[in-house]
Amino acid sequence: MFDLNAFFDGMSKPLLRNAHAKAFGHKGLLNNALIQNETLSFYNDKNRVATLCEKMEPWQHRCMELIYNSASRGLTYNELRLTVPVSKARDLQTFLLSMCREYLLWRTAVGNTTVYYGFSNFTGCFDLPVTPLESVPGNGLAYQNLVDWHICIVLANAMLGDLKLNNSGVLHRRSYQICTDSFVMAKQVCDKAAENELSLIFNFLTGNGWLEQQDSCLVPSEKALEFIRKNGFRLHQDLLSWWLKERFRGDRSHCVRLLRMLEKPVSAFEASRLFWVLDPSFRLQEKGSELTWDFLPRALRELWLLGFVRITLSGGKIASVVLDQSGKDWLDSSIASIPEQNISCLPNFELIASTGTAPRVLFMLACLAHVENDEMYLRFSLNRESYMRGLKCGIAESEIESFKGWIKPPVNVESTLAEWNSSYYGAKVQTVRLLKIDSADVLGELSRFPQFMECADEFIPGYGFVLKPELEGRAFEILTNYGYCPFVERNGENRTAAPADEWRKDFAVAWPEAKAPDYELKEIVDSESLRTALNSTKYGNNYQRLSNFDLVQVLRYAKTVGALIGAKVKNPAKRGDKEIERNFFVHALKLAKSPQFIEIQPYGSEAPEMLELSFIQEVKVYNGKQP
Repeated sequence: MFDLNAFFDGMSKPLLRNAHAKAFGHKGLLNNALIQNETLSFYNDKNRVATLCEKMEPWQHRCMELIYNSASRGLTYNELRLTVPVSKARDLQTFLLSMCREYLLWRTAVGNTTVYYGFSNFTGCFDLPVTPLESVPGNGLAYQNLVDWHICIVLANAMLGDLKLNNSGVLHRRSYQICTDSFVMAKQVCDKAAENELSLIFNFLTGNGWLEQQDSCLVPSEKALEFIRKNGFRLHQDLLSWWLKERFRGDRSHCVRLLRMLEKPVSAFEASRLFWVLDPSFRLQEKGSELTWDFLPRALRELWLLGFVRITLSGGKIASVVLDQSGKDWLDSSIASIPEQNISCLPNFELIASTGTAPRVLFMLACLAHVENDEMYLRFSLNRESYMRGLKCGIAESEIESFKGWIKPPVNVESTLAEWNSSYYGAKVQTVRLLKIDSADVLGELSRFPQFMECADEFIPGYGFVLKPELEGRAFEILTNYGYCPFVERNGENRTAAPADEWRKDFAVAWPEAKAPDYELKEIVDSESLRTALNSTKYGNNYQRLSNFDLVQVLRYAKTVGALIGAKVKNPAKRGDKEIERNFFVHALKLAKSPQFIEIQPYGSEAPEMLELSFIQEVKVYNGKQP
């Protein structure tokens, strides 16, 4: 955010003199430094701001609150139109221009898009009002750090070969369902919550290069496995840092300011208003208290998935939101708390592990055991089938030995695991690479060279060495010091970076680009911009997610004027698939009984159909244009 001093610093001298004259009247000739100081002192006055606030209408004050709540992101003109009553939409541009001329806001133009920002001088003057709830009926639900466990599940599914891509490079429906079915806790809120978590996880994994494509499968990269083995304790912190960069562009102070407002329970409606500025893709509701998951901004949904906030459910809707202990710890120390680490193995081949257990252990458990639940304390069952399947995915024998040390199995379990291990590791079929050294002197020197022997599995007297495949490069570097440059035929795995566009498209939220401030503040009357603004209302021809009340109003409007409706509709025949797009005319609304239906005539067809109202996710009105 700009401060006024920096803003006036960049203003041309004639415009600065005009601002000074507006504040004090013409005072004759003054030096430039005095003009800037006097202009700054006038417009920086908090009493002047308070006087202007008293004259604002409620919708105007709300616009100012939202702009200042957006911090360095800012809000575009079209996004702000989604916050004002329809009857006041024409007054919005005049009001915003007047606030810019009073230097309470500044704006920048990117093409046909105008973006509005606040000044850091007045940050505390336009805080969104939040009313804490005295009592919160319903069931409180905290996600804690289940997302860490779910990352381990996704990586384990990739390790086991369960994540496959279809011909278009999109995750296969069955693989998608395997992942979302594992997120049982998220599904307690709704199925969409599990889909949002999978989108969050896949964007994190693909963005960090932790998934790669091999033929038609997604597999964990060596970078991911190395991190889990050596730096798994940092997993949750790395996830939070990545998310902060994605959602707040690294502006931690902005995130902290919003989270501070959730230290006491607030209604889901008020919490949604706080974070709407980061996801202004739908019309801001003017009243209410409880909201469904779909009407929470993306950032607020993800804060629950990251364990920062606790939600209260009431009748399938979210009634309240409050900062959880993990979020409070992060505000105070920049490090979120992690549940206590616990793991125990029982004689009946069951294991109990908390979600705070090291990701290295959780990843191995996900590969080798059958998962029984999805809670803070996870329950696993060991059986030969799942264990052998995990071994066959390529886990090294040394990792299995470490695994036994972590779980400390009882005697009967330990002996059984040793039997299963011997059936797999006892007889090996391997392709090894032999290094032959013709010089007996060099061969002897290398066999006594510890750094070189670390790169070899075995020394063959009179011949050479059996090299470790993963350390061949280091072995060859050492050989160059002896004058050797051996030819090596490499048959590397055919791996490429995992496709990320599909996940990115679902995860990304628009963030306007900031340009140079508009100092001249001329009135903008641009037909293209006005047309785009109209399309952002609920009667425009852009897809909008609407509340049930607004949706009924749009459908009645379409029925009255005979307008063609475009809708994204759930496909009940294929659960888990994305919505299908349909275009139709509305013939009748049958809303007296539940479930509610509308009678439609699909575009290009003469036969009427019945469509359940709850299946409609987003709508648009073509306003005379055909699809």
